[in-house]
Amino acid sequence: MRKPIIGANWKMNLSCDEAGQLYTKMSALSELESTVDLVVFPPQPYLALLSKMNGVAIGAQNAYAPDMFGAFTGETSLMQLKDLHVNSVLVGHSERRLHFGEDTDFLVAKANTALSLGIQVFFCCGESDEIRSNGTAITFVENQLEPLLHQLNQAHCPLLVIAYEPIWAIGTGKVPSLEEIEEMHAAIRALCSRYFDQASSDAIRIVYGGSCNATNAKSIFQLPNVDGGLVGGASLQFDSFKEIIDSI
Repeated sequence: MRKPIIGANWKMNLSCDEAGQLYTKMSALSELESTVDLVVFPPQPYLALLSKMNGVAIGAQNAYAPDMFGAFTGETSLMQLKDLHVNSVLVGHSERRLHFGEDTDFLVAKANTALSLGIQVFFCCGESDEIRSNGTAITFVENQLEPLLHQLNQAHCPLLVIAYEPIWAIGTGKVPSLEEIEEMHAAIRALCSRYFDQASSDAIRIVYGGSCNATNAKSIFQLPNVDGGLVGGASLQFDSFKEIIDSI
């Protein structure tokens, strides 16, 4: 059985004090460590602060790859993240793809560099409303994932988390039906099994994101191929986020 995992993506929200207070509360949920993995993705400026607080695992919302150091103004390298004991990173989020023009080659290089350094990767994928409507969502998501899976070292499968986030559901309150979520997750699982042996494929966790909240989390997390969630807005309020964790 794969251990469930939940990522809290705070995006570009919270003040420094608010981030510290919320992180402290989340870190007090240590009794859940035996049943669920929890990773907090705070705004980049707060990584150093939170890494010194010795709480739950911390991930970075972004990183530059494959260069470890160099003249890349405003960027943060994966090696610098490791210096801060940051052991997870988001790659391929739709906001990075859409607003910052990160293409497939760059995302795959970023993911593989992170994995080679022992950094867990949450690799995001998902379709637009238009693609969902025309019936090609599964093919679209497979095309997003195949370049990564084709190059992925099988030994790195346990460090890979695939986050399915339909673009049209992120922050909108709209959520696919349970049947649609399970269909997509099952398709992703089947795709992984075409590239790796059974044990390695089974080690890859597939989580759902996109307006995941305290109301719908339990029913989503009970689906056979859903191994947790990547939570955005609902992770900014401790009480609602705890409800999501409790629903695992």
